Amino acid sequence: MVGRVQILLPTYNGRRYLAELLSSLLTQTHPQCLVTIRDDDSTDNSYELLSDWARGKSNVRLSRGDRLGPASSFFTLLHGADPDCEYFAFCDQDDVWLPEKIDNAVSMMKTADKTRPLLYCSRIAYVDSSLRRLGYSPLPKRICFSNALVENVATGCTIVINQAARELLADGNRIPSYVVMYDAWCYLAISALGDVIFDPRPTVLYRQHQSNALGGTPSRSRLWCRRMRRLLRRPASLGYLAQAREFQRCFGPLLCPGDTRILENFLACGSDFGARAAYALRMEVRRQTWSDNAVLRGLIVAGRI
Repeated sequence: MVGRVQILLPTYNGRRYLAELLSSLLTQTHPQCLVTIRDDDSTDNSYELLSDWARGKSNVRLSRGDRLGPASSFFTLLHGADPDCEYFAFCDQDDVWLPEKIDNAVSMMKTADKTRPLLYCSRIAYVDSSLRRLGYSPLPKRICFSNALVENVATGCTIVINQAARELLADGNRIPSYVVMYDAWCYLAISALGDVIFDPRPTVLYRQHQSNALGGTPSRSRLWCRRMRRLLRRPASLGYLAQAREFQRCFGPLLCPGDTRILENFLACGSDFGARAAYALRMEVRRQTWSDNAVLRGLIVAGRI
């Protein structure tokens, strides 16, 4: 159906905030939304709340499965998505959608080449647990494959993809065995094989609280401190190199020559200290800020990327 959007919502122990999210889904100004929910074997009565909410709603589908974790639960939803829908929107259980979220995405995507994989994402508004505004996510300076290899600018709860992108990402032969996070994988794949559309308008109220699976912060100084604490406490790598290896396995033959070269050079930097140091001096991958790139060079040399 033209313009029909399927909202994909994986849930796990999210009862505390689900009611506000579900209410915001029903107030979307876009008239053709199908909500598909997979509960990841919650133990906090989330499924019972969802069952009560879904009762009598013809545009809501609800299922429950074994505990898979957020990434695998998401890919399960994506693989089973409705092929008759034109767009697919990713949804987190603890946020609140602004009413024009889906309309904004559809209006920007419908003017693009629909034969290509498309990924829409937007800025977010940070809020506290009571939905008080705290600030906004920064606007990205670069959106490209060389950025996607080491950073994710496509926050999952803002992402909407088209049917061509869904077919690419849900291909049974290309489901990854490892990702940094599912939205980072989607940004990586579509930045290389399709088009990424970034909307500077905030479309989601993004809660900051202790139980976030993966959170952000509106303060650059707080973000820097949080990142440094995480790096100092974490002896292992951040996982971007491992994700790049998996990406090469899944999509390597589809890349253009330029992106193939960037990917192969990035993967080669993990071989030994000398190779890492040399790559850090001339690296082709880039994050959004000079300070992040300085840290990135250090992580590459240390073998922790």
